[in-house]
Amino acid sequence: MALWFATAAHAQGGQFSDVTSVRACNQSSKVIMVAKAAATGQQQEGKNVFLSQGWYELNPSQCVTLWNGPLANRYYYVYAESSSSHWSGSYPMCVSEKSFRIAEVQCGQGYVRRQFNQIDVGGKSGVFTYYFQGS
Repeated sequence: MALWFATAAHAQGGQFSDVTSVRACNQSSKVIMVAKAAATGQQQEGKNVFLSQGWYELNPSQCVTLWNGPLANRYYYVYAESSSSHWSGSYPMCVSEKSFRIAEVQCGQGYVRRQFNQIDVGGKSGVFTYYFQGS
């Protein structure tokens, strides 16, 4: 599955705080469920704590704003799945089958780990859009 992203304005040597929002768009032909995650700036047991949240239901051609700026992090993470596909990456985060908001280092009971895609907003500005493409 192809994944790509774009910004509404090109970088002009700015920092990640120049991004005004991060949104996700469904360019697949399926209804997808999207989860998001970002570092909280806190640590537990010497590990960074990430806050993962979901689910956002997106119909084909639909978009949703996941974060509004100014943004505190350079990296954000997204994952999506449909009834027959998933859009995953290399960054493990906790999710739940039902709506969730998880801020833990380890996945507790009732949570499972999914591999999220990393979004790098460093040096970009404007509205950053991440596209879920393919089947």
